[in-house]
Amino acid sequence: MKRVLVFVLAVTFTTAAAAEACAQTTSERAACKPDVFRLCAAKEIAAAALGDRAGIYACFRAHRHDLSPACDRVLKNHGY
Repeated sequence: MKRVLVFVLAVTFTTAAAAEACAQTTSERAACKPDVFRLCAAKEIAAAALGDRAGIYACFRAHRHDLSPACDRVLKNHGY
């Protein structure tokens, strides 16, 4: 039970941090969150959870043509 709780907390924290890598508002995070988990590697998501967002940026650059239109708009709005 303790492992499950730790896992759930880690996933929750990682999800929030990864989505925040490129987005500032709740709606921007919601737009990019699915793309983070669909396109980026676990190590990039984990690094974002610890504050290193470079991997998420690199992932989004590498998969620019695969991003959802909503997330692509978020990136363009932030100059990426």
